[in-house]
Amino acid sequence: MSLTLSLQGVRGGVGVTTLVAALGQALRALGERVLLVEGSPDHLLGLHLGLSVAETRGWARAQLDGTDWRDAAFQCAPGLALLPYGAVGEADVAAIEQALQRTPRFWAERLPLLQAQFDWIVFDLPQRLSAHAATVNRQACALPLLVATVDPGCHVLLHRHVDETRRLLPNRYDPALPLQRDLMQLWSEAYGARLLPQPVHEDASVPAALARKLPLGLDAAGSLAAADAAGLALWCLAERGRLRGTPAA
Repeated sequence: MSLTLSLQGVRGGVGVTTLVAALGQALRALGERVLLVEGSPDHLLGLHLGLSVAETRGWARAQLDGTDWRDAAFQCAPGLALLPYGAVGEADVAAIEQALQRTPRFWAERLPLLQAQFDWIVFDLPQRLSAHAATVNRQACALPLLVATVDPGCHVLLHRHVDETRRLLPNRYDPALPLQRDLMQLWSEAYGARLLPQPVHEDASVPAALARKLPLGLDAAGSLAAADAAGLALWCLAERGRLRGTPAA
């Protein structure tokens, strides 16, 4: 039985897609079978995993074309598969959003078809398309995570969402900057156990890995951010054990 995890940014541009690819690689390196599902119409997740920039297939594209969404999946490496969003236009995105509003159990009904094949199903969720996110987080996700970069903008947005209960993953943390150290201290005091114990640090290897169309960890395996992704994967295994009431391996 697979466990479903989602990552969504408190705003756009906080590095969710990069983190999804890095986490998928880190879980795979631990022997887990992983499916990455792209919920963002930016259609960029495949670029981290060697997919051609000209590739148009994806689950949303299949929905629009009336074809089987499972045929849009790609095997990126042994133990690591990808279900991209697909190449779509703005009107297509609006049509998919409306369809998901009408069928809130869209993913809850489809995930059972995948659970025997994967240990983890990881969703890359957009920040603004509410139905795209709700069909995962409200219906089908055991471990939803909220991603924020350690900056004043994200700090204000987090402060506004007082009813938010998701675990918080800080990204692009640079402890050499006093402002970021201060913000991390404030977040630790404000969010307590909601704050993941290991932030992902700022690292020049991250954009370099994307330029090589490889997930962080497969590229720049010795980098600080890759070590953070590996630590995040271990945290995920521990959380799975906690959720299932069994000790982590």
